[in-house]
Amino acid sequence: MSFHRFLYVAGWSAVILLAIAGFAAFNAGTPPSTPSVTQGQVLWGEAAGAVSAQGWLAMAGTKAAAPEVAAPPTTAAAVTARSTTSLELNTGWLDSVALRSLIEDNFASSDVNKAVRLAWCLSRFDVDLVNPDLGLLGLFQIAPSDWNATTEAMGLGGADPFDPGLNVAVAAHIVYQGPGWGYWSCS
Repeated sequence: MSFHRFLYVAGWSAVILLAIAGFAAFNAGTPPSTPSVTQGQVLWGEAAGAVSAQGWLAMAGTKAAAPEVAAPPTTAAAVTARSTTSLELNTGWLDSVALRSLIEDNFASSDVNKAVRLAWCLSRFDVDLVNPDLGLLGLFQIAPSDWNATTEAMGLGGADPFDPGLNVAVAAHIVYQGPGWGYWSCS
């Protein structure tokens, strides 16, 4: 009888330890900060957790059709107002909740899930990401020449491509007043 009690306690102890380890691995509020992680690399726990969350968000979004909404204004004043309310970041990583909030401010509601998935595919939500081969910048991996042309058109010349609010706003401008979603290719 005591052997069965030992197995019972040992089994539940293992379950509790695995649960604690799982929560630690998938903690969305804390970006990876180990010295072994280089720019562009993603820890397996963060990647799996973010992909899982995006899958749940996508499934939730397919249950009800979102109403068609016009694109938000991308004037310099509107973008500056949204950018100044951006979250203060002390790291290059942006969690999916903060990014989703920025995307909801800039994209039509019917395009929010698509934009979140695209940002994940392109940069894994790393606001400081620079593609070493092509020189693409930020969350939405925008080419420097396109960044300069778009920010000039928006009245934001010289804007920082690593500011997450501005990067999302420029991406929305590219979608709604530029070449559209075809600007990016991400599989």
